Formats: sequence, structure tokens, C-alpha cells
Amino acid sequence: MRYNGRFILAIIGALFIFAVIIGHAQNPAVRREPLSAAMRAVGADVEEMSINGWAKLANDKQSDAKLEEMARTAMQSLGISDDSYTIIHNQTQYQHMARAEAVADYFHAVAVAEVIYPRGDKNKPEVYLVVNIEAKPQQDSDMQEWKNKIIGIMENFGGEARISTCLVGWLDGKLGDEEWNKHLGYGFNAVNATIIDKVRTNNFVSLTGFSPAIEEYLTVGDRRINVNMAMRYSPYDDRTYVTIGSPVITREY
Repeated sequence: MRYNGRFILAIIGALFIFAVIIGHAQNPAVRREPLSAAMRAVGADVEEMSINGWAKLANDKQSDAKLEEMARTAMQSLGISDDSYTIIHNQTQYQHMARAEAVADYFHAVAVAEVIYPRGDKNKPEVYLVVNIEAKPQQDSDMQEWKNKIIGIMENFGGEARISTCLVGWLDGKLGDEEWNKHLGYGFNAVNATIIDKVRTNNFVSLTGFSPAIEEYLTVGDRRINVNMAMRYSPYDDRTYVTIGSPVITREY
């Protein structure tokens, strides 16, 4: 049986479109930013975002003036003007630190440059740079943009950034026992994550696992983990708070 060229092209085109549709239907949430996708799958909106980055820098001797310059440069790279933040110094026998901080409505930024002097004559000073952002994101891309800025700051000073990210949302009221597992299960499914560990107490549950949709991970024993989801009921405001972090939650919840 013969087929003309147009007929064959039509068949190929139809198969291509069908494959694209099937691929999109498998899990559209994963195409979005994974943590935001998980939060939406749980049933909550992202109300707060925190990004914590740190890097160990070359252990050259750093003066207090140099530490302040590092903190100020970090704030400038975040797009924060000099008149929008305060800076303080702290010196002890074992630590010298410069800390810049900016606070505004739904926004908090901190940049810390410090030298730690370990005990013992043979131990060399260790230099660290820490940059933290807390904000209310307006769109999914906000989180990645802040992460890119923090990574750029660390690389500019010759460090390798270690980043942890947390999102916070909430559901109204108190969930029943089965609903806790159901909602967190939706979140894990949204990022194709496997549950590795579970902790459950009164008014609190935490799940830890691994998702192939997230590149970074920690190795604990012989297992990789890179996603941590927790729910906590607060009788004070009658809300069930949802916290989602990667690779783990690094804030109070």
C-alpha cells in the first residue's frame, strides 16, 4: 500500500502533537517551580518565602573594614540602597562580624560577613558570608531570581553557595487526621517525590523525601533527601500552616 508525502507528514505531525499532549498531562505541576507547585497541590497559596545562602570563603585575614565592605557589597547586589539598611559590628575573642539588615513591609534581608577564630594555635581563621531573604513572592519566578542573586554574590567573593529555600502557606481551620496525610501526599505527588521519613505528633506532621524535580540534595546515611514538608495547626488563629523546604526546612515551624 502506498502513501503520499502529505499523508505521511500529517501522520507524523499528529503523533508529535499527541506526544506533547500526553507529556503535559502526566504532571503539569512539575513544569512550574517545584516548591511552589507542591504548595499549590497541598491546597495553599505561598504567603511567605525565605532563602538562606552561605559560603565559606578563602581564609585570608579579613579586617573589620573588609568585612563591612563585603556586607555592603552583598546588599548592593541585592538591589538594596545604602539608606535602606543598617549595619552593625560585633567583635569577640573568637569572632569578628559585620551584619547589614534591611526591613520593610513583607521584606527582610540580612547579609553577614564574619571571621571565626577557632580555639587552638594550629587552627586557621574561617571566613563566611551569609545572605538571607524573607519576602512575600508575587510570582513563581521571584524565588529563582533571589536565589540567582545570592549565588552570584557568593561566587563574586570566590565561594560556593549553599542554598536552602522555604515556603510558607496555610489552610483555614484544623484538618482531620486523614486530611493531614492526604494534603501532604498531594504535595509529594506534585513533584514526584518519594517519602523517606515521617514524624507525627499532636497538631504536627513532617515528611522528608527525595524528588527528581529538584537538583540539589543532601546525603543522609545512604539516602538522598531534598524536600521537607510539614503541617502544624495553630489554635491561636485557627489555621493549619504548611511549610515546604528544600533540601530541608531551615526555619521555625
